[in-house]
Amino acid sequence: MKKTLLICMVTAALVCAFALPTLYAVDAPGDMVLKAPAGAKMTKAPVDFSHKGHVAVDCAKCHHTWDGKAAVKKCSSEGCHVDTSKKGKKKPESFYSAFHAKADNSCVGCHKSMKKAKAKTGPTKCGDCHPKKKK
Repeated sequence: MKKTLLICMVTAALVCAFALPTLYAVDAPGDMVLKAPAGAKMTKAPVDFSHKGHVAVDCAKCHHTWDGKAAVKKCSSEGCHVDTSKKGKKKPESFYSAFHAKADNSCVGCHKSMKKAKAKTGPTKCGDCHPKKKK
């Protein structure tokens, strides 16, 4: 009897440990198109992005200022990555660097570090994300 109770308790604890986080998971948008903020000039086509394809990645890795509770802000809002100038392109507050910096919390940086680690990776070349513009 005690052994059965112990097994049930351990099983219940494991179910709770793995199931409860999904109940409180953030309701991320599905597929979306990443575009530069209004007024910024894009030299390449916008990027199709899938949150579902990144489900294994912790949200806070990309949304590095997110506290896990409040709604996630866009990269170009709240004073984060607002610089859209060509001159400020390499600065951390640049919209461009949010996606292209060598740091692990940018798209390019994460994909390249995964490639270097010989892990399953996403695209690492410009044309893989930015489709050719139609004329």
